[in-house]
Amino acid sequence: MVDADILRRKTAQVLHHAARLEHRAELDAATLASDEDLANAVLMDIQQAIQGCIDLAAHACADDDLGAPANAAEAFALIARAGLIDTALATRLTAAAGLRNLIVHQYASLDYARVLDAARAGLADLRALVAALAADAH
Repeated sequence: MVDADILRRKTAQVLHHAARLEHRAELDAATLASDEDLANAVLMDIQQAIQGCIDLAAHACADDDLGAPANAAEAFALIARAGLIDTALATRLTAAAGLRNLIVHQYASLDYARVLDAARAGLADLRALVAALAADAH
């Protein structure tokens, strides 16, 4: 069972940043490329939403005695094997973690169109993880 306080804080983080991204749903790559402050805000929201999910998955692994994951992909795989999420969601969340890594490590060379597409497509997955872990906590 996931610790209620950690679940609450991390869930709030994920949902806050996801909502900020939804409010910017009409943005396009050209707009981000021309406005560094806006691009930084959007990229930070993406990064923080995904990081919250990574943290939730790692905590679920520890709290449910699933093992100590070496990375985000393994954390998602472990909670899928435990039946907390399905394997397709785990695969998509692993890709989201890859997007987070890309944002963190290759900021100067990002393709904003691809980042925006991936972020928009992945919002439902982030919420699905939050919902699954909230259900596990009850």
